[in-house]
Amino acid sequence: MLPTVINLSAAANRVDRPFVVQSLATIADLSVSVFVCQGQVGWHKHLDEDELFLVHEGVIGLDTERGRLTLHSEELVVVPKGLSHRSGSQLRSVVVLIRPTVLSDRKNGHRHSPLDTDPPLEKVRLARLTTLATEPYQAVTVAQVEDFELLLLQAKGEGAQSVAPAFGALWLALRGGVAVELEAGRRDLGTGELLVVPPGSAYRLRAAEPSVLLTLDRSGPGQSE
Repeated sequence: MLPTVINLSAAANRVDRPFVVQSLATIADLSVSVFVCQGQVGWHKHLDEDELFLVHEGVIGLDTERGRLTLHSEELVVVPKGLSHRSGSQLRSVVVLIRPTVLSDRKNGHRHSPLDTDPPLEKVRLARLTTLATEPYQAVTVAQVEDFELLLLQAKGEGAQSVAPAFGALWLALRGGVAVELEAGRRDLGTGELLVVPPGSAYRLRAAEPSVLLTLDRSGPGQSE
């Protein structure tokens, strides 16, 4: 059975009100979700989990104890655990949210309380990082969420044959499009679409034109789990 292609904008359109988080996919204990940011959500914090905010459409303001950031399309920031924050926007904006959904034992004791000496958060502009991924299918780390890295790469032509790890292989087409060729058939991803290749499945990426992709992978020991 072929995996389902998920369109971020279409998923956001199914949400009936702002700030309702719609889960799209799960990689290990990370959830990839989408929500509509319009209006203002109240101040809050998460003691046990980091949160990555990636703007897909529009622009949002993100207030934290370390200052305020404005995030436009293709910009992201990771809000570390324990840091109070709130998001808001005057316009309807679509945001991708990556965060843990299961607080496993390995996270116990790893809470963080913000200090006055902690530096301001810095946003990541993905457009700038594409200049670092000059070779096709050469991944560049753009952010860290718990023990996963968010990787950016440029796809062009035929990629190497790969096998999805035990947690699956998530691919999001940031710009352009890519074909995901599996034994059971082929799925085509366009801009703003994602899918998860099932664990253990052999697959290959193929892009007719240069395209920018995002994926998640474990960092450090145990990454091939």
